Amino acid sequence: MKSKAFDWTARTVAVLVLMASVNASAQHSMSKRFSGVINAYTLPTTTTGPYEVRGPWSLTLKREGRKADFSAALNMVLSDGWVLTKGNMNFDPTARGAHTHHISLVDADVTEIPNGFRVTGTAQFTLNGGPAPTTIAPSCVVIDVTGGSDVEFSNITLTFESPGSNHFGPDPLPGVVRTVKKLW
Repeated sequence: MKSKAFDWTARTVAVLVLMASVNASAQHSMSKRFSGVINAYTLPTTTTGPYEVRGPWSLTLKREGRKADFSAALNMVLSDGWVLTKGNMNFDPTARGAHTHHISLVDADVTEIPNGFRVTGTAQFTLNGGPAPTTIAPSCVVIDVTGGSDVEFSNITLTFESPGSNHFGPDPLPGVVRTVKKLW
């Protein structure tokens, strides 16, 4: 009788330990998906700019937060500031250099920074759906996702290193984090 009770108890404990380890393993394999909008202006340059830079982005943290995939679909157009300072008051939309870029990083490195994390990697670019010119690609991109005391993740910045900084500017392009979802 005692051996049956001991056997049942041992099996129950084994099942509970197995369930706890599976649950812990599942929690470690969880990833997060972030999304939002970039809404920025580039710095004025000697011949063009400033550009308005707008568009949605998404970022997935994976491998226990050590790697990330990022994508953005950005529209760029010369701003009203350009029209007033360099565009000879020409408000014609066709004169404003509108174009699009898709930017993506796969398996980029993730490091912790104060109030958030940083993603660094070499980005793939398109220009109006075709290959990007060598004047912007390939370029390293630094992405900072940060928050504050009330909202854990609220802000994003994209900073382009050379040669991409020649087009997107050397300063961080700001945006907002709209959603954070846990993925299993």
